[in-house]
Amino acid sequence: MASLNENLIRMIVKGDTAAVESLLAQGADPNTTGGVTAVGASNTALMWAATEGYLEIVELLLAHNADVNTKNPAGYTPLMFAAECDRRNIVSLLLDHGANISDRNSYEETILMTMARRGQTDIVQRLVKMGAEVDAVNKIGDTALYLATDNGHTYTVKALIELGATVNTANLGGWTPLMMASARGDLETMTLLLANGADFRPQNRWGATALSEARNSFRSAQAVELLIQAGATE
Repeated sequence: MASLNENLIRMIVKGDTAAVESLLAQGADPNTTGGVTAVGASNTALMWAATEGYLEIVELLLAHNADVNTKNPAGYTPLMFAAECDRRNIVSLLLDHGANISDRNSYEETILMTMARRGQTDIVQRLVKMGAEVDAVNKIGDTALYLATDNGHTYTVKALIELGATVNTANLGGWTPLMMASARGDLETMTLLLANGADFRPQNRWGATALSEARNSFRSAQAVELLIQAGATE
């Protein structure tokens, strides 16, 4: 017969809030680990609830003193799972309960970077105001600003700039946010970056510039014109 803790994990994955509440009332451990697959066997109940996006279950677990900052063997926390799965409301709730914002995943990505990559502008603003390092870099040198640009989140780019993000930081491949915006043909983000001091002159490791990347974009004519008007030359 399955134990209370085993059933707790099963009911969380199933999303059965009433069953979870009953099991916790019977004494199931809110910090128990386990999983329906071998990969998730070391994940806590809170990690599963955060991953699956079950806000009410997360609230129940927290009310029963689930550890908000516990890590699995890979170093992932409930906040990281919620952020990676784009569970915005759960991210906010975990932050309310003291989740650590300085932890990094195996890719050296912070919660700020993950939320910037997801385009969650209000969470990004909150994290920086809480003390998140706006110009922190991941394993390959990407900043939150670069990740927001790479994923086409202009409003997040704008917010990060307003929060003091450096616009010309290049990653290990030599790519700057402006190069990426130019490669995407993202005219709005290009305009925003240029207006805030983005430099069109740097070359990446392959010798490409913002202008050469713009020529290959799906909006090449407008992107090239925008850079030339800003002073870029061949």
